[in-house]
Amino acid sequence: MYSANVINITFKYSVKEWNQIRKNTYVKFGYNYKNLKFDDCIAKNSKGEIVGIILKEKINSVSENIPKYFSTIAEINDVKSQIHYEKVKEFKTLKNKFQLRKELYKNGFICDEIKYCRMKRSAGAARVGKCLFINEVLFKPLLKFSSGGILLKKGQPINLAAYESYIALLSSSIIDTLTILPENILLIDDYNSVFRDDVIETHNENGWLKTTEKNCEITNSIWDGQSLMDISLFGKYKKYGMLLLRNLMFKSCCFNCNIQKWFKDNNIKDISQLNGITRAKKIEDIKLITTPSSIKYLKFDTFDNWLDNLYQKFGIVKHDKKTHFFEEQLVQTHYQLINTIQMTKEEVKEFLRESLNFVEILKERPEVVRYFIKYPELDRIKPLSRTIKDKNDVIYNLMCINNNFTKTKYYRDFLYNLITAFYKNLKNGHVYVNGNYSVLFGNPMEMLYQSIGKFNGESQIGIGNIYSKRFEYDKDLLGSRSPHVTMANIWIPHNTENKLIDSYFNLTDEIVCINSISENVLQRLSGADFDSDTVLLTDDKILLRAAKKNYNLFKTSTSFISAKKNRKVLYIRKSS
Repeated sequence: MYSANVINITFKYSVKEWNQIRKNTYVKFGYNYKNLKFDDCIAKNSKGEIVGIILKEKINSVSENIPKYFSTIAEINDVKSQIHYEKVKEFKTLKNKFQLRKELYKNGFICDEIKYCRMKRSAGAARVGKCLFINEVLFKPLLKFSSGGILLKKGQPINLAAYESYIALLSSSIIDTLTILPENILLIDDYNSVFRDDVIETHNENGWLKTTEKNCEITNSIWDGQSLMDISLFGKYKKYGMLLLRNLMFKSCCFNCNIQKWFKDNNIKDISQLNGITRAKKIEDIKLITTPSSIKYLKFDTFDNWLDNLYQKFGIVKHDKKTHFFEEQLVQTHYQLINTIQMTKEEVKEFLRESLNFVEILKERPEVVRYFIKYPELDRIKPLSRTIKDKNDVIYNLMCINNNFTKTKYYRDFLYNLITAFYKNLKNGHVYVNGNYSVLFGNPMEMLYQSIGKFNGESQIGIGNIYSKRFEYDKDLLGSRSPHVTMANIWIPHNTENKLIDSYFNLTDEIVCINSISENVLQRLSGADFDSDTVLLTDDKILLRAAKKNYNLFKTSTSFISAKKNRKVLYIRKSS
């Protein structure tokens, strides 16, 4: 489905005196290509001025008064000579990208007789210069839909960058929806863990960045961007450990939890026993426990008004996913981790030995090639039983039909390209190791305790520990998030068993519970939070051994650069 009422504009080009409309076709600014008639590669206006020109095509005669940006070129070969137009000079810029953006943001534009005005853009779109423009007739109703009745007054100071990123949350692509009623929601307070740590601290000093080793006060928001959702709400998604949900100025990673079992086991029978705000009349109604960090609406208005304007259909953006490699057991490392792990040359050889041996096996055993290009569950896939999508599908099906196919030049060429790509991947630091990318889940039991007023600020998991079902318990693991830019980003947590988490959470191998109480782990993981951020986890012995050598030498790089919030004065768009 598509709609002409919304146009996504990317500001990649400036407006020049002459602009390229089609391949080798240029039209002067102010003229519509569709209205021009070309004769001998030239189009003129009613005054006889050249306003369109086609390059690199043979012309019969040279037109007079050719614009200064173009000239005629004669090509001579053994058979015949040919004259055509060529561009010889750069065009004058009438509006650069910045000026064009400013112009369209303020005045909009007309396309196919529809007046479009600027609507909104997400934080991600802002970074790459994209913005949604909408049919001006729909601007006010859509803004009301996206902002949930928040009334901003002309001249009111507001952090527009934050506001726009929040109203854009409803523009996210979703895979499905699920229903959550206002009375299903319990709002509890966020909790900040404040402690001191020896770090490598970076701050602003007289307009310059300065980095020093220092003992600093660290503040961790231990549930930033996460919620707990009862398994009864997951429906057909109950096999997953988390769902990333969107709604009216709401963005939260909702983890699969047995909320009602928790209340029952703790003898919570009445709403008055809860430590939070809710519209529920009975305990059985509580299905979602969240915090203000997930409800951006609360930065502008009240919880009651948010519930009044909330849409019962929450959009599901994504869920936890298994790794794609080798029966969901292996994950690829990245060059940033390899560059900071400080392996010796001998350790690198040892680390790459299995990968290089695998290449030799690919050369000798076609059945391994077949497995490599079409795993997993090969036994369940029959030749030509599904749509051919790419070259791998073609090769796989031909290998299934006739073993002699592997003796053909076509197969040998494919194998050569496959091995070349494998080597290139290794050079880029993409080496297969046992592990996965796990979604970060912060202090889960503490969040449950907070919901009934029994959280005392202490960590249940413990400093330096994590809980992951994917790996053996009582083992050290290596963790790395992207971006990963220094030795101080290497993370070596200890995986521990946790019966309480097993009892009250329905987690998968792709979720890791971590502690950020009195532990500077969020900065170590490149400023992580809990709104579906992931971390690469592996128990690879070679990487772990190399990481441990200098692990305690590098203090966590911690940013104290204060972001200046530019509060704009609100401009109210006049209706047309």
